[in-house]
Amino acid sequence: MVDRRQVLVGAAGAASLLAADAAGQTSPAPTPPPPESPFAVTYIEVDPAQADAARRLLAGYRDSLKGTGALDIGVFERNGRTGHFVLVEQWPSAKAREENAGSGPARELRSGLAPLLIAPSDERLHHALSVAAKAAGPAALYVVTHVDFIPPKRDEGTAEVRKLTEASRGTAGNVRFDALVQTSRPNHLTLVEAWTDGAAQAAHSAAGPTRSFRTAVGPMSGSLYDERLYMPLK
Repeated sequence: MVDRRQVLVGAAGAASLLAADAAGQTSPAPTPPPPESPFAVTYIEVDPAQADAARRLLAGYRDSLKGTGALDIGVFERNGRTGHFVLVEQWPSAKAREENAGSGPARELRSGLAPLLIAPSDERLHHALSVAAKAAGPAALYVVTHVDFIPPKRDEGTAEVRKLTEASRGTAGNVRFDALVQTSRPNHLTLVEAWTDGAAQAAHSAAGPTRSFRTAVGPMSGSLYDERLYMPLK
């Protein structure tokens, strides 16, 4: 004869186990949206024979944005590589950057550069890791460096970049030292530096904090440390 009390107790226990198992299998919290990306760093390569035409287009684009709300528009030409340029833009918000991308000056720049290019323009959107106001005074040399960490070392590598940035900012001859994170690939970072002259930049490269940084990040790197020197476009 079946004991009804035992059946009921057993059913209640099974229900409790099922409820606990369901609670343990609840969906994970949704992934938060990526940070807003008001910075854009665009690498541009044109036929060296067309470098003058590219200079005019890039300078015209930069000058057309004065008074439009852009926080900073920098156009630089790579030392020793005619036809290699980088465009570094900072906007108040991602929305402002996106609106500018659809503006007349931006469309004119893209259409004007198109027949001059030897490779597609490489635009990388960023958010700030450590950014500060520029120091007073002109800069004769800019450095843009791409740093890439293997994913398991992203946090550790990012901490090293922040430490270098904040130790370097304001040192002798430094005008700007900012660290940006690529929004689509957070293990990819960009350093943007400005120096009064090449001697100041060379001294920084040989200084103890920079050497310690390079030693620390070497084993974490996912690709070569890509440091490029530029002159500001006049």
